[in-house]
Amino acid sequence: MLTFLPFPRAVKTPAARYAVCALIAGWGANCLPAGTPNHSPIPGPPTGPLSAAGNSGAPKPATSVEPATADAQALLAEAGAPPVPAPLISVDLPYPALARPRAIDPAQAAAEDEELARWDLGGSSALGADANSSSGQGSFHPGTRVVVDTRPAKRLAGAPALPPPRGLSHERVQAQTRARGYWPFRLCFEVGQREKKGSGGETRVAFTIGTRGKVSAARLLDSKLENAASAACLVRELHKLEFSPAPASKLRMVASIKIYPGDAELPPIADAAVVAALPGGEFDPEATRARVTAKQAELDACFAEARRGDPVLWGRLALSVILEIDGSVHRVTEVESHFQNPAATRCAQILVSSVVFPSVNGKPFNFVVPLRLAPNPAQKKTGPDESPSPSPSGGASGGASGD
Repeated sequence: MLTFLPFPRAVKTPAARYAVCALIAGWGANCLPAGTPNHSPIPGPPTGPLSAAGNSGAPKPATSVEPATADAQALLAEAGAPPVPAPLISVDLPYPALARPRAIDPAQAAAEDEELARWDLGGSSALGADANSSSGQGSFHPGTRVVVDTRPAKRLAGAPALPPPRGLSHERVQAQTRARGYWPFRLCFEVGQREKKGSGGETRVAFTIGTRGKVSAARLLDSKLENAASAACLVRELHKLEFSPAPASKLRMVASIKIYPGDAELPPIADAAVVAALPGGEFDPEATRARVTAKQAELDACFAEARRGDPVLWGRLALSVILEIDGSVHRVTEVESHFQNPAATRCAQILVSSVVFPSVNGKPFNFVVPLRLAPNPAQKKTGPDESPSPSPSGGASGGASGD
């Protein structure tokens, strides 16, 4: 996500003069008093990675120009200076290889994984992504698909028909099962997918809602999931659900839970043993990013050239950097992502390979530098926040859950 350095609103003429001079320092202007030493500004905008702590909402889409930036642009216009272009490329916080940070809350982590999967595939109609990759199609959905339906259990032959339930109707049971079960059901499937990949399918579970609104019993009827552990997990999670208002008498229901993989691969999760073996405190992500953002102008040029020929190009480019003991770069390769423009990828690799990074405990080290090219605001919106899954805090609403 692009972020910008905040500029305070000027209220006095001298302050406005210095604010403008600070903005146009890139053109060699010097508005300081004679004899004042020059200081190089901190290169690049401070942008962050996916949150390492659990949050209440789903990942937020990229924002446009912040109010402080708009104020600064107004100052430039008043001074007659050309506007300062916003950085084209944002640099997320680097992280050790195979140790991408994830949110602590499992549902939030899964929502961020889905957003990351969309960014990693990106999009480019000019290079044929619309034809060769589902990311350019309207039906593209990177995250796991979950569809939940419930119905009353069938009565035995000859049994008298029951009157409609009071309080907790069948329609409310279905709505609450969808809303409260979406993320638990999805996580059951995704954990199983990482252990053993499958094509997904329907699982049917019979369950009973007691007069206190809690599920008093749940049993598996049948499942088409290849991983039996995932089906068992669905039964356990359904058993944990609570419904309101409590029904006047027991309700016997059957849930149909259909789960299928999304259109993108699930991002890998860091292995606990790998993380434990990392040199604690020796790798400095902020200092590492500062070395990359020192090349901001050159990086922007790489992707600006690519976008001239492909205005809808966007996506994430994750570069694996193998560091020598002296901080020089041994090799740079693309990992995790599938950026759609090979020329821009190669250009970024060459630039990053020329950087000398802080040495990590005087030993070879492997880390990832994530770069993001946001969707072109001048083009039709095709970015990573289209058709999002339900928020981890809000669940699913109405219709089939998830998709």
